[in-house]
Amino acid sequence: MTVIDNVAFGLKQKGIPKKTRSEIAMEKLQMVHLTRFAARYPHELSVGMRQRVAIARALSMDPEILLMDEPFAALDEQTRLILHKQLEEITVNTGTTLLFITHNIREAIFLSDRILVMSTRPGRIKREFTVPVARPRDYVDPHLHQLEAAIMETLGEELEKVLKEEIGYEFRIKKNAVPDLAVNHLGNEL
Repeated sequence: MTVIDNVAFGLKQKGIPKKTRSEIAMEKLQMVHLTRFAARYPHELSVGMRQRVAIARALSMDPEILLMDEPFAALDEQTRLILHKQLEEITVNTGTTLLFITHNIREAIFLSDRILVMSTRPGRIKREFTVPVARPRDYVDPHLHQLEAAIMETLGEELEKVLKEEIGYEFRIKKNAVPDLAVNHLGNEL
């Protein structure tokens, strides 16, 4: 199937008329800046472009929540940064809630309003962080770097635990003096 047929596939399954499917698919392709590739086939696209097609296909169904599990893990840094900006625009313009799973701390900080850091076995929410910076965000904002340090400190505690349990290796990570930015949605300290 072509790119536009891929984006419209779910709409076809819902019985949406062809003209309406095409209009919706083109609107979503415009959101991800791929309208000029609508007649191409996925194998003719780069990995980053294919990821944008997948985002457009998901958005064509007008979801309230969009789950993305490590969607940019295989991408080069330049493509990843482009997609960060596009995804930020899309979520602001559509109002779609994004549940984004990533191991990339900067990615989480740039794309999220709330960040949940998971513990190792058992996998539980260890700490919640609120991103205190309005959109659009700038990667060089010092508040984002401060938040990154606090998240790294939390992850360092988990790293120490894993190294001790799995390797028997006593390892201590130097703690940074960062303010406690972890609060739950009620404003209570976690």
